[in-house]
Amino acid sequence: MEKLTIKDIANLVNVSTATVSNYINGNYSRMSDTTQRKIEDMIKETNYIPNSIARGLATNDSRTIGVSIADITNPFTSTVLSGIYDTCGKLGYNVFFTNASSDPKREINNINKLKHQETSGLIIDPVNAESPIFKTIGNERAVMVDRQASIVKLDTIVTDNFNSVKQFVNNMRHANYADVYFVSWPLQNVSTRLQRYHGFLEATGIHDDSHLISIENSGGEQAFQNTLKQLMLVHDKRKIGFFSMNGRVLIRLLKAMQALNYEYPADYGVGTYEDLDWMEIIRPGISCIHQDSFQLGVTAVNTLHNKLLKKNSRKPKLILVPTSIKKRESY
Repeated sequence: MEKLTIKDIANLVNVSTATVSNYINGNYSRMSDTTQRKIEDMIKETNYIPNSIARGLATNDSRTIGVSIADITNPFTSTVLSGIYDTCGKLGYNVFFTNASSDPKREINNINKLKHQETSGLIIDPVNAESPIFKTIGNERAVMVDRQASIVKLDTIVTDNFNSVKQFVNNMRHANYADVYFVSWPLQNVSTRLQRYHGFLEATGIHDDSHLISIENSGGEQAFQNTLKQLMLVHDKRKIGFFSMNGRVLIRLLKAMQALNYEYPADYGVGTYEDLDWMEIIRPGISCIHQDSFQLGVTAVNTLHNKLLKKNSRKPKLILVPTSIKKRESY
């Protein structure tokens, strides 16, 4: 069977080849919603794959998005990638991604490789948002996701870390917990960790790090357990709560408490940033802040796509994707 062409799709939908070309290149303003849907449905029905190489030669655009990932093992990342792949597919982009494995030097090498791949644009989930590599990338062809630099130099798509944690911790405090503690990886100037921690401080009115429990990414289990044990003994029968910075921190917290023979919500309350599937299934369910990770990926692609179409530079901005609170039975 011969490969379908733009002309074939145009004939099947009864529109011009120019209209199909405009659809594939994201120029939807030149067609009605009905026409757009007809072309989209026909492309899906026929499994038509645009010839990105031919279009690249004609438009000097490879139609390839380079994606730099901080850590592919992070459950959050896989959902963001799903949003990126899904939206790139709809807009006719190929995707090429690299994984830094949380190594800042590898991240720099990966981004340099992507820059030399003649990609149309870059989506970066950074290990280090302050890396000097970002001084070499123009805002007109790149976006950043999740973590942000202290001075935003690229359009950056984030969730509202500060306000969502502030609201969540306020809810915990109103549930009559005598003390609430913030459990996190070392803050290390990582924007997501710092913003969530500052939201926690704002909610509790604490002005020092007396309620910050920092744990290492690997090892240190006994020291972590000892810290938790001392806190539980000091508070005796008063209600105490813990807010974890993300899902993986939560797992470390639950394992440590289980080893100490404490159970939530009878012995302590718990909540977390990040809503993973198992948090709803286990009993009692885990109260959490739900961030739409898929939508982060979708927004990153759409933001980059619109910039590539306009081919102009403007002041970088923060783009917030809303969160929601899922109240379950963990506190």
